[in-house]
Amino acid sequence: MKNRIAWTEDGLLFVIRKGKTTNAKISDGTKPIVQTYTFDMRQYELANCGRKITPSEFFALDIKNCLDCPLSGNRNNGVGKCYTHKYMQFSGFLSMLRSIHKTDSIQPELTADMRATAARWSVDSFVRFGTYGEPSLFPIDLVQSLALNASTWSGYTHQARRSWAKPYADFFMASAHSDKEAISLVGWRSFVAYDSTESSEAVQCPASKESSYASNCAKCGLCSGVKGKGTKDVKILIH
Repeated sequence: MKNRIAWTEDGLLFVIRKGKTTNAKISDGTKPIVQTYTFDMRQYELANCGRKITPSEFFALDIKNCLDCPLSGNRNNGVGKCYTHKYMQFSGFLSMLRSIHKTDSIQPELTADMRATAARWSVDSFVRFGTYGEPSLFPIDLVQSLALNASTWSGYTHQARRSWAKPYADFFMASAHSDKEAISLVGWRSFVAYDSTESSEAVQCPASKESSYASNCAKCGLCSGVKGKGTKDVKILIH
């Protein structure tokens, strides 16, 4: 498809898509945005197996694309705690994977032309890294190209303690679950998801319910790592 590129590597399916979203928290929907996705190829195969499948079946196969994220399906017997595990998102992932299968649009590798296309899409656009899957599995030079062409971007990773993930601190927020954890992640800005029994000194997410949805991710741009907008950590109640 003209608005989507997809390729495989090491048992993973990488997808970059440009299009409008109906999620008002992410964007007002007037302009197309660029979103990235990472799937385990077993999820792709399951989505196209020809029978009805359940969310728990699908998300239980996320070990390669979500790694050891504590909210992943593989860590929680298929019943993950990630916000992407809601039924509407699950339905959207199935639709995308079946569309990719139908159009036979998967490439065996990321090519120079695909890189150029993705970079062109990101110019003056909002880029949402990791709409599904671990965004630090994308090549760092590709992440840099998309981010630095974008008007704003966002990205989150649970891999901030991994030495190989350090370059991604320039562009992504470390996913943390307390101020104490955020402080321990040296060299990163953090996005702190906390529950109502706790408190946090981080800046409140302007696109959250707690802020009465005063903004959206595309306008805000705070969750953009060390090289992005803002210098403080950002917080949100677990949702």
